[in-house]
Amino acid sequence: MKYVAVSLVTATVVAVGGFAFVAVPRLLSTESSSTVGSTGAVSRTEVEKQVRENYSLPLVQEKPKSVSCAGGLKARQRDSVECTVVSENGKRQQIIVSVTKAQGNRVSYDYAVLEQ
Repeated sequence: MKYVAVSLVTATVVAVGGFAFVAVPRLLSTESSSTVGSTGAVSRTEVEKQVRENYSLPLVQEKPKSVSCAGGLKARQRDSVECTVVSENGKRQQIIVSVTKAQGNRVSYDYAVLEQ
């Protein structure tokens, strides 16, 4: 399975005293974080909610109409779950949601599009 990163970036180069510095802001945030429940995991419902609120379809930055995930996320780095995102026009997109950081009762996770 191949993964395609969802983030889009632009770069700004600034020259100061003969050195070039590159600033790369993120135009699409693809990261969310949640508090782990008593089960030691982020529930499927919470993952779907966070994807719906924070995931934008590439280029158009359109919020999804619906999100359906196969399950929740365990509070351990690299745990992942596949989700289906449906846009307002009915386009379906498979994404993978992966834990990037688990610390205490906070779990951070990122999204990537699964190439078809």
